[in-house]
Amino acid sequence: MRNSLLVVIQRYGDVAGGAEAHARMLVNRLRAHVDIEVATTTARDYWTWRSELTAGTTWVDGIRVHRFPVAKPRARLFHSYERRAFSGDHSLMDELEFLDAQGPVTPDLAEFLRRHGREFDHVLFFTYIYWTTVFGLPLVPERAVLVPTAHDEPAIGLTMYRRVFHLPRAIAYNTAEERAMVERRFANSRVPSEIVGVGVDAPAAPPSAERFRATYRLNGPLFLYLGRIVESKGCRELFDLWQRWQGAAQTKATLVLAGHREMDIPEREDVRYLGEIPDADKWDTDRSRSSRRSASCSSSARRSVTASAGAAASSSRARTRGLSWWRSTSTCSRRCAPASRDRRADHELPRTKRAPLARRPLRDAQRIVTAWLARSPS
Repeated sequence: MRNSLLVVIQRYGDVAGGAEAHARMLVNRLRAHVDIEVATTTARDYWTWRSELTAGTTWVDGIRVHRFPVAKPRARLFHSYERRAFSGDHSLMDELEFLDAQGPVTPDLAEFLRRHGREFDHVLFFTYIYWTTVFGLPLVPERAVLVPTAHDEPAIGLTMYRRVFHLPRAIAYNTAEERAMVERRFANSRVPSEIVGVGVDAPAAPPSAERFRATYRLNGPLFLYLGRIVESKGCRELFDLWQRWQGAAQTKATLVLAGHREMDIPEREDVRYLGEIPDADKWDTDRSRSSRRSASCSSSARRSVTASAGAAASSSRARTRGLSWWRSTSTCSRRCAPASRDRRADHELPRTKRAPLARRPLRDAQRIVTAWLARSPS
């Protein structure tokens, strides 16, 4: 008899998002080895979390998917809750209200886990930051595997997330850097973990830089950005730094962006937006980047990017920090501006004071879940 697996994620199906794409790919890979079902919400848009899909059981790629309605979408004044939770003198209730305001609040999904979670051999939770994980994982900790997609952002310093990283039976990280950051912050190295990463399928035909350039009529040195175009990925800083560098640099180039757009893109001759492009074209961009680096954007050109932008930003410490942050995190799947050093110190657990295994954190987490579900709309 095969093992059974339940995948819990905030959205699932034909939606834009790195964690969502990772979950769907993983489900389709594992279906040959285990019996899989998915528990998710009826939301499509992570900005609003409005219920747009039909609640109930449906099928995606031949996999049974349980969709639960969003009882509370993202609060209209969400950013005020966010600022309060990220302030230095906030309370645990401020954090819980931030989580509630962020969405998606789905009590029916939590109730499904409470009633049926232990019918599955394993329960895989995607993304540490959302309500579905914070209130779902403590209901089945002994069989939970967490794929946190964690990065150094203000939210990860909140106290309520500590249990999320201590309770699961195992954690699957995407990168060695992610694991190092989490273990440094939460001192949870006792939790078994592996660096699993995200797989890709190489195309049968070899990538072609010339084909990519010809398809989109691109010439000269290129700087490529692939992913969601949104402020939380540093795109605002990217556009600002690009404009300043191009204004001062002797080497002229084109910034090429491809992906789901969620913010305005500057209307400039040296900025091209290609929209959402096919996977085959993305592989061609990889060869195009290699060609670009070996031709026009040599190491000296790359140094000029850093030097020019750094000089332009020298009058503003915050902007200089924005430059180094964008350059160091532009390859990550989801990244927000890091917390200040003081805030990070406030929330880190020293490595010599590791949280004890299980019982009291689990009991406290279950108590919080019970109390929060009681006040949430059914």
